[in-house]
Amino acid sequence: MQAYYTVPVARRLAAARHLYREHGREMDANPAIRSGLAGIRLLAADLEEQMQAMDMGRRCSACAARAGGGCCSAVMADNTDAILLLINLLLGGDPGWQEDSPAECAFLGREGCTLAVKPIFCLNYNCNQIREAAGRGEMETLERLAGRLLSAQTEVERTILEWLGRQEAEEI
Repeated sequence: MQAYYTVPVARRLAAARHLYREHGREMDANPAIRSGLAGIRLLAADLEEQMQAMDMGRRCSACAARAGGGCCSAVMADNTDAILLLINLLLGGDPGWQEDSPAECAFLGREGCTLAVKPIFCLNYNCNQIREAAGRGEMETLERLAGRLLSAQTEVERTILEWLGRQEAEEI
């Protein structure tokens, strides 16, 4: 379990990829996991659509590229864990790992975050620039969609951890 949460981010990503190679097909065949992932896929698409409508990808990438970083600075990658990265893999994504700019989050691409499923901090935090550029309705929609996705993510993470626990118990 340590490799899922407390090791350096590159090792968490390696752990997620290992879990995906070893158990991805079995997890995808599990009805509870598959259903949870389908729900996340829909909720993440809704949130992504709202974020695009608010031009957040471009705005956040530009801010992160400035001196001093921004919300998507290098330390933000540390908010990920192996299970979150595994969920991204199970959804068909490949968490991009950029090392071009050591000041930026390792998961920040040219068009914004490369993670379909983002860490809690990234879902909940909206800086003043975003708040000032958005209308009240846009912010309410963004926060509502982020909350729904976060709830679904938490449930799927719990389901996956329980599933992994059963697999480990069977191996003993």
